[in-house]
Amino acid sequence: MKTNLSGTQIIPCRRVVNDRGFLQEICRSDEDGFFQIGQAYLTQTKQGVIKAWYLHREQWDSFFTLQGNMKLGLCDDRPSSPTYRIVESHEFSSEEPHLIRIPPGVWHGFQAVGQDLLLLHMNSHPFQFHDTDEIRKDPYTSDIPFAW
Repeated sequence: MKTNLSGTQIIPCRRVVNDRGFLQEICRSDEDGFFQIGQAYLTQTKQGVIKAWYLHREQWDSFFTLQGNMKLGLCDDRPSSPTYRIVESHEFSSEEPHLIRIPPGVWHGFQAVGQDLLLLHMNSHPFQFHDTDEIRKDPYTSDIPFAW
């Protein structure tokens, strides 16, 4: 799976399976583009719920699907980017693990498809409640041509 958005990464994650279960790699410091993790947390999203749109000025977001299926929307809002205003849609499943890294300046959002979704979020910066690095838009904004 590949993205065309400049700087955005979709990285297949290795799962090692044996007769006792499995080991799931999520991120490694020897991967291209690895960054320090400032905060990690889990979210649960009920089936059909959309959480969108989000944009950060400085923070990188990383998502890993722990359980369920996710439809991910991306829109590059960086005027200096070669992929400015390109919109993409991707689908991810916990059965085919990927780490998604989203750079600052890219609108992103997701929907839980078919069942509840459990996501691991790993951000480059810890969330600051008093001074958020987050801009939001309605999931159905006309600014981003995306069909949920």
